[in-house]
Amino acid sequence: MYGHQQFPPGDMSKRTFHLLSTLLFAALVALPATAAAQMYTYETPDGEVLITTERRTAPGYTLLEKIGTSSDGAQQRSRASSGSSSSSSSGDSDIQPTMGSSTLSFSERERYYDDIIAEAAEAYDVPFGFIKAVMRVESAFQSDAVSHAGAMGLMQLMPRTAASLNVDDPFDVRQNIFGGAKFLRILIDRYDGDINLILAAYNAGDVAVQRYDGIPYASVRQYVVSVYYWYQHYSAEQESQ
Repeated sequence: MYGHQQFPPGDMSKRTFHLLSTLLFAALVALPATAAAQMYTYETPDGEVLITTERRTAPGYTLLEKIGTSSDGAQQRSRASSGSSSSSSSGDSDIQPTMGSSTLSFSERERYYDDIIAEAAEAYDVPFGFIKAVMRVESAFQSDAVSHAGAMGLMQLMPRTAASLNVDDPFDVRQNIFGGAKFLRILIDRYDGDINLILAAYNAGDVAVQRYDGIPYASVRQYVVSVYYWYQHYSAEQESQ
């Protein structure tokens, strides 16, 4: 089931990730041709934000942003309204900003933490674009985000995970980013660089991955596709600088 394909880990050359071609190739390419490699950001009927590879036409879903790839490979981005500051969340769409939520727009938040991400990437030998992609999908770069399950901060660390990583204050930006990068490093080593299992464990936990002997749920598959999409985007963006 799990055929491996190597791909370069962004700006880091010391480690190699692997890609489960069966899952991600199918998820990104086997969609209808007009929708291939497209991501949609919606406001849900509950007022939350959902990032997905599928169109949502049910009442109450408001399209905020569509990001895709043109026939020549160039990224295209469109927003439903010019004044909106869109953000993206995990496939579960359960992120709740708490008190003191940043007043920065999404585009400002997207770059605000780059210096710390770069430091953490170097400290734990994890690609910059990989950390940033996880952060985008997990919290939409909201430092005070809290999920219904209790995950906290930019990298959405669960209390027990934060404690195991010596993160005393999950809402401290530096601690949270370094903690998330350290956790990714642990998972990279544990799953021998298999990006699908790394992300599945980060999102759903090791127990679920072991129980299902792979990616456990449809929502986690969508999460993996989302993070991988943004990993490619941020890696390409960094290389062009």
